[in-house]
This record gives sequence, C-alpha cells and structure tokens, in this order.
Amino acid sequence: MTIGTQKTLAPVASKTLKRGLDQQSFLWIGIEIEWKCRLAEFSFVRSMQILTIVASQLAFHVVGTLAVLGQDAQLNSKLRSAMDESVRELVSPTLLNRTRAERQLQELGPEILPFLPPPERMANAAAREAVKRIRKKLEQQVAKTSALPSRITLRGEMSVTDLLSQIERQTQNRVDLSDGATERGGEVLKIEFQHRPFWECLDHICDRLQLSFEADLQKPLLRLTAGRFKQSSDLSVQYVGPFRIALHSVAFRSVIGTTDRQLLRVSAKIFVEPRLRPLFLQYSAADMKASLEADPLIAWNTEAKYEHSLSDAGREIPVQFDYLLPTTREKSHENGVVKFSLAGRMTLQLAAATERIVFDTRSLTAGVSRRRGGVSVRLRHAKFELQTDGVPKAAESMTATIGVVVGYDQGGPAFESHRTWMLHNVVFLENELGERIWFTDYDTTQQSDGAVAVDYRWSKLSRPASQYKFIYEAPTLILDAAIDLNFSEIRIEGQRHLGD
Repeated sequence: MTIGTQKTLAPVASKTLKRGLDQQSFLWIGIEIEWKCRLAEFSFVRSMQILTIVASQLAFHVVGTLAVLGQDAQLNSKLRSAMDESVRELVSPTLLNRTRAERQLQELGPEILPFLPPPERMANAAAREAVKRIRKKLEQQVAKTSALPSRITLRGEMSVTDLLSQIERQTQNRVDLSDGATERGGEVLKIEFQHRPFWECLDHICDRLQLSFEADLQKPLLRLTAGRFKQSSDLSVQYVGPFRIALHSVAFRSVIGTTDRQLLRVSAKIFVEPRLRPLFLQYSAADMKASLEADPLIAWNTEAKYEHSLSDAGREIPVQFDYLLPTTREKSHENGVVKFSLAGRMTLQLAAATERIVFDTRSLTAGVSRRRGGVSVRLRHAKFELQTDGVPKAAESMTATIGVVVGYDQGGPAFESHRTWMLHNVVFLENELGERIWFTDYDTTQQSDGAVAVDYRWSKLSRPASQYKFIYEAPTLILDAAIDLNFSEIRIEGQRHLGD
C-alpha cells in the first residue's frame, strides 16, 4: 500500500467509529471505501484487505455498544423487578406491608413512572389509591426537577455534530444546525464542561464557532445559524434556572407629543430551554425597578400589568420596559457614559411532566376516563365510520371522530383567558405498526377554567377501527417559575441606541 493511498483511506475507520451505530453506518462504510478505492485505482485484493480492517474495528465497536445496551437493559430489568414486587405488596392484607411497599415505590424515584400501572386498571381499591398517591409525588419530583437548569458534563475533542448529540442526551434540549451551518458539523472542538448550565455551554459553543442561535417557530428546539455571534452584542446576560435573560438594548426616546420629555426604553429577551413548554408570562411595571446613575426611575405606566400568552414558539420571549426620565436628568445623558440598573421579578408558567395517555380498542368508549397527576382525559365519544359516498369500498375509506374533555385540577391565568396552549397538546392515532396518524382538523366545543372540550377528526384511514389506539400526550403539572432579574450598573452611552 502506497503512502498516498494510506492517507486517503486512513480516516475511514476512525470516522466510522465516531459516527456510532446509526442505521446507515454499514451502507456508508461500503460507499466510502468503494469510492476511495476507485479514486486510488486500487486492486480488488487491496480493497478487501481494507474492508477486513474496517469490519474488525467496527465489530469491536459493536461489541462495546451492545455491552452498554445490555447494562441498561439489566438496570431496567432490576428496576422493573423491584417495582413489580412492591406493587404486588400493595394488595397485602397487612397494613404494615402495604405502607412499606408504598414507601419503597416512592424511593425508587421517577424512573419507574413509565412502568407504573395505571390506577384505573387496578381492581383493588387500596392499591389503586396508593398508586395515585405514588404517581402524584413522583410527578411532582419530575416537575420540580424540570424547573432547574440542565447541566452538562463533557470533556475531550469531538465534532460539533457529536457535541450537539451529547448535549441533547444529557439535557433533553435539542439543538440543530440550520441549513446554512450544516458544513460546520464536522469541525472538532476541544470541550471541558463540568456540571455547567446549558445556556452557559451554548453561549460558549456559539462564541467559539461564531454562530448564533434562535428558537424554532414550530418545534421545541434551537437552531444554530451561520453568521456572526449575534448574542455577543447583548449588553448583559443573566442565567436564572432554565432561563437566559439578555438585556438587548437601551435607548433614549422622545415622548410622543412633547418636545421636552424623554423615555428610557429597555428591550430584553428571555430564552427558555427547549425541553420546557412555556405557557404564560406575567409581570407588573411597578415590580420592575430601574435607576440611572443611582437615581430611581419611574415606570411610564406604574399601574400596568402585563400578561403574555405564549404559543409553542414561545421559547424566545421579547419584553420591553419604559421609564420616564426626570427633568433634571434629561440633558445630562447627552454626552459621556451613564450607568443603568434594572431589577425585578416576573413569573412564567410552565407545563411540565408530559405523559402519554393511551386509549386502546378496549377502552375507546364514551365515558372512559384516564388520569395522570393533575390532569384527566375523558372520552365523550369515539366514532369510526366507513365513508358512504355510493361508490365501492376502497382503501383509505374510514373516518374517525373522537371527542375528549381535558381537565386540570389547577386553574388560574393559564386557563382563565388563555387556553390555546391546551389545543396544542400532542394528539394522534397509532396503528399496530406504531405509526402516528395526525388528526385532519378539530373543533373546540367547550372552555372553562381548567378544562377544554375538543372534537378531533381523521379522514382516509386505511385500517379497521380495532387496529388503532388513541394517544393524548399532556403535561401533568403546571408550575409557576420565578424569573428574578438583576442587571447592575450597565454602561450606556449618551443618546445612542445600544444593541441591535
């Protein structure tokens, strides 16, 4: 083998191992080796030698990966076994045994939630109530944890693509490269994160790569975009729990209709980790205290209370604060640098602990109800019908209409006047192959504090009704998360608008 050919083919095996065992690895190996062999005009014997080397290295990687998967399966098996044993004890005739079993299930932690039997399927009344209590406590643990910042621990050299994959695995926060930045995925970065918050890590990565990030308008993810690191122009950034608050700009503006009065307008952005689902932001102008050169500023409207209903694209939230400058200060800022401070509290309601609520063919009947934590889903009706258009039966001739009432124990602002988020819960039919069939359209038939009734419709279903499950994915808890702002002595220059 010549030196030039060695240089051509050497990266193949190492790149394969870095890619891991995705579904296209084997195809990729064959295509790349074939292409490189042809480019180097290699003989068939040499090509087979290279294939043998790569296959042996890949086999070593396969064995290691299967060993890890085996350990995970063994862990799940032990967890499931311990859970099953304690669940059986919930029907014990002895109170002591039942109490001990309930405590043991709680100690197993939120990891057992996917395996815990639904309360409505338990015949024993005592066991059914115990499971309800256990689910509620474990779901509350999940909810509280979800309101904490995600943290990342990574060390070593890795490609940008692998880095983003590892971040998603550790935090459940999806970060993708946009179409204009996909070529950066192969770049290798040396990373050393030790239990660092998600937003700090993302800012560090974007600064290194000179990329920017933005929230996707449709999906719960962030996209890294090409171009300069736009976030570097932020005047100041603060990390509070799972939130990133950026003071974006501060500007002096004239009061409309006057010639001698000015406002100080402050613009900021709140970013929410993609794994969370923000519903509702509220704050009052009186709670947001500002000062210029240590002199207190008065809000433009001290009685104003702001309420923002957020859509599924609400993980990037713009906010604005206006303050009236005192007459003694209006001219002093025109030259030189002044210092601005802002502090206060806002409240953001989050939907947390999303669970999959399943109605199979046995339970897809009017009146059947499922409850998870603080949310219940009750079927009002479920109709599957053949289209009767006077033509012979053909494939995709079934329609379905399923009506549900979704109720939350907790009411409040997220329900009183802003319930649209409930209409964006994930709803679909699932066939025997596990394929999702999304609804065609829906109607809202009733709304009240903490509840909504919706009719979902499907058309052109190609399978019998007995082969479908109805799936409703709902956040089981609504949390109030405090966002405490504290920007101190931010330097701003004269009349110039700062920020983008």
